[in-house]
Amino acid sequence: MESPTFEAHVEAVGRRMYEELLRVEVATVSAADPEASAMDVKAIVKARVYEYYLPVYQEVIARLRTHRTAQGGGAKAKPMVVAVSAPQGCGKTTLTRNIVHLVQTTPKKFLDADSVGDSGFVKAATLSMDDFYLTNEEQMALGAANPDNVLLQYRGNAGTHDLAFGTRALDNLIHINTSGQSTVSVPRYDKLAMGGRGDRRPESEWDVVSAPLDVILLEGWMLGFEPIEDESAGMIDPNLIQVNNYLRNYKAALWGADRVDWWIIFKVKEPKWVYKWRLEAERKAGGGLSDAEVQDFVDRFMPAYDAYLPALYENPPPESLVVVVDEYRDVLMVHVTDAGPLRGVPPR
Repeated sequence: MESPTFEAHVEAVGRRMYEELLRVEVATVSAADPEASAMDVKAIVKARVYEYYLPVYQEVIARLRTHRTAQGGGAKAKPMVVAVSAPQGCGKTTLTRNIVHLVQTTPKKFLDADSVGDSGFVKAATLSMDDFYLTNEEQMALGAANPDNVLLQYRGNAGTHDLAFGTRALDNLIHINTSGQSTVSVPRYDKLAMGGRGDRRPESEWDVVSAPLDVILLEGWMLGFEPIEDESAGMIDPNLIQVNNYLRNYKAALWGADRVDWWIIFKVKEPKWVYKWRLEAERKAGGGLSDAEVQDFVDRFMPAYDAYLPALYENPPPESLVVVVDEYRDVLMVHVTDAGPLRGVPPR
């Protein structure tokens, strides 16, 4: 029997994902709105799978093939690091989860000549900027040391991460295939700890990733932000000047070109949509923050969005994949910068 092609594989996993998501969506929508049209639900799910998840997945695999060729292929090839930058709540975590699922269904034989005889599957791991936040104790100390700066009282802005810790965690994954260690522990952060203020999970609760590793997805709301002049920062918010100075150390520590190989960037017209998205996420997760506390929490991110998003959108890293979303987190377009929109695999 002839071995299936990659195109046939994409069609098969797309169909499975469509059917699985459709079952979930139909049950959810029917419970909330018995009058909802099944045809409308099908159209929404079909668009999400075939115009969004599959095109992004295929682009990731195409980039991975190129990356592995440049690395010389084989089990010792450095994992490809993909940075996923997006405002809070707009869908980056859902995309990351679904892309990881699709990537890990990919037989390695579809990657390159060195992998043709490999019976295994592509392996992916995720990291979040959230995983690098200061511990609750360290965050409380930072807030106490800067009592007049509201932007540093809670986790979130530049300055509230342990950069050295984050660099080690990311580099441990990047070098997992050549370090001689078969596994790496990946830190995790619990946003619901301490009444919603959050804390780093104990190391016994971290995830364990095994070699060989092919793809690392690093996601975060502020990935790719570039510092601006202090005068400009102060005009947006005087408290942003200190945050802006902390930000000067982030690129070299985490997302410089020596670590990140490719970018996925979510683009939104109005950062203020984050208020609604963050509240929805808090309620869905059963978080400990009240509506007023969520408003106050998001207020502390708005100066950074105002300061740094315009430049990221106007001058994204070369060949970034840009996902344009609207207020309802519906995807309007998926395209690679300077390369036009992507197209999905049409369902049969």
